[in-house]
Amino acid sequence: MALSRKSYRGALHVVERIGDTLRRPVNRWTPAVHGLLRYLENTGFKGVPRLLGVDHEYETLSWIEGEPGTRPWPEVLRTDSGLIQLAGFLKSYHVVIKDYIPTDETGWCVPDLRWQPGLIVRHGDLGPWNTIWLDDVLRGVIDWDLAEPGETITDVAQIAWHLVPLRGDDFWPKAGFEESPELRKRLHVLCEAYGEFSPDGVIHALHDLQETEISRISTLGRSGVEPWSTYFRRGDLEVMSRERDWLRAEYRNLV
Repeated sequence: MALSRKSYRGALHVVERIGDTLRRPVNRWTPAVHGLLRYLENTGFKGVPRLLGVDHEYETLSWIEGEPGTRPWPEVLRTDSGLIQLAGFLKSYHVVIKDYIPTDETGWCVPDLRWQPGLIVRHGDLGPWNTIWLDDVLRGVIDWDLAEPGETITDVAQIAWHLVPLRGDDFWPKAGFEESPELRKRLHVLCEAYGEFSPDGVIHALHDLQETEISRISTLGRSGVEPWSTYFRRGDLEVMSRERDWLRAEYRNLV
C-alpha cells in the first residue's frame, strides 16, 4: 500500500509528510541541528522530532501527530493551561540541554554564531506555529532549524513575546481571543510556571531579543540571507519595531 503524502509550505521551503515521517530540504546549518536532535534522543527527551535519515538533499524526521498552533490559536493556547504546559516543556528542555556541548563546526543558521561555555542551545523560533497540540495537551515542539546558542531566559522571553502575547493591542483578535486578554496575568502565569525568572527580567530579555531580531532583519535581510530576507520582504522589520515600541510603552502595566 502506498504511503499517504501531503506537502506543507513554510517560511523557507516546502516540506512533505510521507506516512509518519517528514521530509525536509537540508541547509548549511543542518549538521548542527542534527547534533542537537541526536543528543536529545540519546537523553530520552520527549516532544521533539527524531532524526530518521539524511542524504545530500533531504532529511527525514519523525512526524508528531496533532495540530499546530496556527491562528486562530487552539483554545488551550488562550488559557493558563497552554502557557503552563509550554513553561514545563521549556524548563525540562533546559535541564537536559545544559550539559550539551555542540561539536559540529558547520555553524548555526545565523552566520558566524558560535556556542561558548555558559550558553545553551535554544530553540530560536518559539512561536505557537511550532507547537503541536492534541486534545489540549502539548505533544511537541517542532522545526528546530533556527536553533542557536543563547541564554535560557531568551527562550522564556520568546514565548512571552509570541504566546502571552506581548505583541500589541491589535494582535489578540488574530489569535482568537474574544476580548482583550489579561496580559500581565498571563505573563506572571508563564514566569511562575517556569519558576526562575521575574516578569521584569523576562521583559528586559524580550527587549534585547527584539533588538537582536530587528538588527538581523535589517542587516542579513537586506543582504539576501535567508530566512531574514523573507522576513524583510514581508514587512517584519516594521512589525517588530512597532511591537518593541509597544512593549516599552506598556512596561509598567506588565510588571
